[in-house]
Amino acid sequence: MKCTQLHAESNLCHNIATVRLAETNRLVLLLSLSVMGALFGVSILSFLTLTSSPRDIGAGGVTIWFISLFVTLMTSLCLIRYSLVRRRTVPDERLALYGRKLRSSTVIALIVTVALAMQSLRTLNIGDVLLFLLILAIIELYFRTK
Repeated sequence: MKCTQLHAESNLCHNIATVRLAETNRLVLLLSLSVMGALFGVSILSFLTLTSSPRDIGAGGVTIWFISLFVTLMTSLCLIRYSLVRRRTVPDERLALYGRKLRSSTVIALIVTVALAMQSLRTLNIGDVLLFLLILAIIELYFRTK
């Protein structure tokens, strides 16, 4: 009887350790992808900024520049914000913390990128900014209540 109870406890401890290892591996993968995304975005931004002008690269190049700006801002903000609060959290909650930081960094990067894109097109006015912020607030509210 005791032998089967010890075996069951051993399996339970093994399952818990396996779940923690899987969460750690997923967190390491996400952090690695964020670092690679930030480096890739910075390299594209640097290349397009240093080698050409917006007139030379055309509309497609400008679009790629804004997409790389968004990726760079999103991943850099996420990594910075995650690293500032990582030590104060329990290791079991770090994956959820990374997800929250990624979502909020995505919203911030989207606001900055869209504002800069609208400014470059000379269409930035207060009504469009308020409408865009309202849409982002509704989307964020939806994800928080979900």
